[in-house]
Amino acid sequence: MRIDFQGIKKCAFLNGRLFNIWNYSEFGWGYYTQNAELAESFGFKKEDYFEESKTYFLPIKDIAHTRGFYSYVYCKYKGFEFFVHSYNVCNDKLFCISPESYEAAKVLGFSDGAMRYEMPSAKVPLSEIDEIYRKRRKLDKFIFDVDPIKPIYKDGKWLIEPDENGVYVI
Repeated sequence: MRIDFQGIKKCAFLNGRLFNIWNYSEFGWGYYTQNAELAESFGFKKEDYFEESKTYFLPIKDIAHTRGFYSYVYCKYKGFEFFVHSYNVCNDKLFCISPESYEAAKVLGFSDGAMRYEMPSAKVPLSEIDEIYRKRRKLDKFIFDVDPIKPIYKDGKWLIEPDENGVYVI
């Protein structure tokens, strides 16, 4: 099983398809992709600005009528909520998580002081995580009409389908 961890992202829909978006100072808000076939089918353009990363861009013409949101990955571990920072394929497939409360920090062995002065974190294997989900919240000026929680993994089962390459994208 392979996992592609995309972490924090900003998303918006274009003709029913979800894309990552960004607000570039040179271009304003726009959709972006590195998939050349997808870019061509939706009319994305290759900008010189993105040449090194092979990214295609399409400006968002009407933000007020575009569905968009912030998306963050969270998990439940030992009954508490944790923010998921990253996923390390090279290091025994561990998720790097940080507590969202003082009580959760104590589960990881951190004191209250650790939450005040730093972002404590721990690495845990998927087998020890109860569930993984995305929390979505409104992105200024965009329409927010999606479920605020998107379940991804629960009770040892994936609630999403792998992509065409068999990769679970979270």
